[in-house]
Amino acid sequence: MSASISHPPTSHPSTTGAGTGAGPEAAHARREHRGWAWGGIVAALGGLAVVVASGPLWPFEDSDLIDNARMVDRLDGSAMWWVLVTQVAFTAAALGAVVFGAGLRRRLDRQCTAGSLVPTTAYLGMLLVGVMSLVGAGMGTETFHNLRMDEKTDPDTIVGELTQLGTYGWVWSGLLLTAGALVVAAFRQGAVSRWIGVVSLVFGFLVLVTQVTPFQYAALFAGVPYLLILGVAFAFGRVRALD
Repeated sequence: MSASISHPPTSHPSTTGAGTGAGPEAAHARREHRGWAWGGIVAALGGLAVVVASGPLWPFEDSDLIDNARMVDRLDGSAMWWVLVTQVAFTAAALGAVVFGAGLRRRLDRQCTAGSLVPTTAYLGMLLVGVMSLVGAGMGTETFHNLRMDEKTDPDTIVGELTQLGTYGWVWSGLLLTAGALVVAAFRQGAVSRWIGVVSLVFGFLVLVTQVTPFQYAALFAGVPYLLILGVAFAFGRVRALD
């Protein structure tokens, strides 16, 4: 990703070093810190961990689906620990998403036209991802304890909780807002590179498809690679000093 990920912002008297005698220290102060971009990477890896941990929680065959007791019998003693992994992964994804969204808003505030709704829209999309991820994490508590005491718990309850665990936290549809904002930022305001706009357009469309079909939880599958690409791009791509 050697291409610059942003276009130079419009110079303002208050931010340009021309004629002010600003030294290297001032220029360094205006260079953006990019630790926030790691939030996107953390969120993506958290989502990936959720996908991996969910596999052992659904070892059922089609013939089992008619009988919840049979479904619970197929779960081994490791199931509750996979639920815990899911809970931790969702929490990491939630925190990473919010940090990434906050940093992205700051970045776009500096690059977009004054008064643009793009920075706030991009942040709100990531905030929604964080909220839904926390909802997913919250589903883990009762599921963990009910699996731990599966002999005393109604199988219908356990299967219902496993279904919820694999649904709500996966609905990363807030990425539609973030992707849409980055498309506008790229193609109308020149605030980020066009290739980021293209990537956002593609993944935004994929997320949209999941939301207009009965597969909303599949948004996670599109969201993981999208956030990983964005996180890596903003963390490691070449960036011009904001001066």
